[in-house]
Amino acid sequence: MKKLSDLKSCPLLEGIPSEDLRRDCPTAKVLTYQSKETIFGQGENVRAVFCLLAGQITLSRVSREGESFTTALFGPGEFFGPTLSGNLEADDTARAKETATVWQVPIEEFRCLLLSHPVVSWEFIAIQARRQRQIERRLEGLAFKRTEVRLAETFIELSGDFATRCEHGFGQHLHLTQQELADLVGASRPVVSTILNKLRDKGILGYSREYVCVRGIDEIKQLINP
Repeated sequence: MKKLSDLKSCPLLEGIPSEDLRRDCPTAKVLTYQSKETIFGQGENVRAVFCLLAGQITLSRVSREGESFTTALFGPGEFFGPTLSGNLEADDTARAKETATVWQVPIEEFRCLLLSHPVVSWEFIAIQARRQRQIERRLEGLAFKRTEVRLAETFIELSGDFATRCEHGFGQHLHLTQQELADLVGASRPVVSTILNKLRDKGILGYSREYVCVRGIDEIKQLINP
């Protein structure tokens, strides 16, 4: 287990005094998961809340027909886990996309923490409301928007506002496969691959089997409002 100082990558937790965290969440742990290691599996009984502190994690689901698809990709500061929606049985499998550091706390202790800090509770509700809105926008996009627009909106959603530079000279390095991107956009992989090829030819992005690099937010926004 690592120190509470590792929580600095989550603004919500960083603002809580360390003595309050120890009092309300005495059994919370900071754990490290290696690339592709499972945090919890679909159908598993989970009584904890998780917060990603470093790295990336994916949520994926296997349908009754045995087909697997990615439902979400989370970066640092994101909370996840079935208990956030009132369930104990996980609908998805959470897996480290790369080496990931995760804060894990029993749901009862997390509730105690929120009850002790009303301002933090309000901020947490706001975080969940933003995520709900993202889901609603994704559903609206499936019904009313072209695949190119949905792809651009997904890039913006995942990019963190393009705050960091990538090692390949673009604006943002997104560690995800074309299939994962297609799942998030709600399109087939060949369709997404065709669009990526066109954007690469225009110099807007670069990609490989394991990542996509986007040059900048202005170029992507032009896809939404040409």
